[in-house]
Amino acid sequence: MKRKLIFLLITVAILLSLSYGVYAVYENRTAELAFRDIKISLNGNEFIPKDANGKTVEPFIIDGTTYLPVRGVAEALGLLVDWDGETFTVMLSVSEDAKPVFITATGKRYHYDEHCNGGTYWEVPMSSAIGMGLTPCDKCVLKVNSD
Repeated sequence: MKRKLIFLLITVAILLSLSYGVYAVYENRTAELAFRDIKISLNGNEFIPKDANGKTVEPFIIDGTTYLPVRGVAEALGLLVDWDGETFTVMLSVSEDAKPVFITATGKRYHYDEHCNGGTYWEVPMSSAIGMGLTPCDKCVLKVNSD
């Protein structure tokens, strides 16, 4: 009898400890959303945010804070958007083609470091440098790969 009681208490303790983590992580709240036909402007141009399926997503207000759709705003800024459903994480990143590199007016190479070789450089997207037929600077490539 004593053995059964100890087993029952241990089982209950384990079940309670396992369920506590679930209640600590997830919480449901009720909130009032205010839709006010909120407009978003980027560099003076209005844009309408869309979801991953191309459907319009309207911004809203909760308790005085305006909430914007991450995907719509991030994509308008040229960012890549990914969603991890297991960890409920929105991941934003810059596309490789949009990452900045540095060029000179007469050079044949693009640089990852604006101080490489002590030149005067202009920042351009990598896609522009590649489109101009430039190749990566050997010194910069070695430096970036060694970091």
